[in-house]
Amino acid sequence: MERFPNCLIGIFDQTSSNEWLCFLSFPFTLGFRFPFSDFIMDFFRTTGLSFSQTMVWRVLLVLDRIKNNHVLDLCVNDLPVVYRLRSHESSRFLFYSTTNNPLILRATSNEEEWKTKFFFVKRSSIPGGESFPVKWLTKGRI
Repeated sequence: MERFPNCLIGIFDQTSSNEWLCFLSFPFTLGFRFPFSDFIMDFFRTTGLSFSQTMVWRVLLVLDRIKNNHVLDLCVNDLPVVYRLRSHESSRFLFYSTTNNPLILRATSNEEEWKTKFFFVKRSSIPGGESFPVKWLTKGRI
């Protein structure tokens, strides 16, 4: 992995790169490892969002751990029952609860300084890197 200087922070903001894939550091501080689990990858395939476009990592982590530890038959298509994707701050996406009783409490907030904590990986250096989204979407698909 190569780390780019903070002066290039805006480079991942709604730009495309066929060579580089941008990752926020935040999910890795929560305990995520790459390659992500099938459930997490299915979320990004289903929604079409890029890894750096979402602020949903805490909810995904909890759901992924519940699914793995309790062998639940949970899939991404089940998420709209309890969560909707909502865009904010120019095509970044959050989950918001569709009920008054959220499935997971206090998991929708994210790290305050996420904009300064990211890194780029050459797409060709990771399995399937060429298949990840190149451009940001303005509308998530779930």
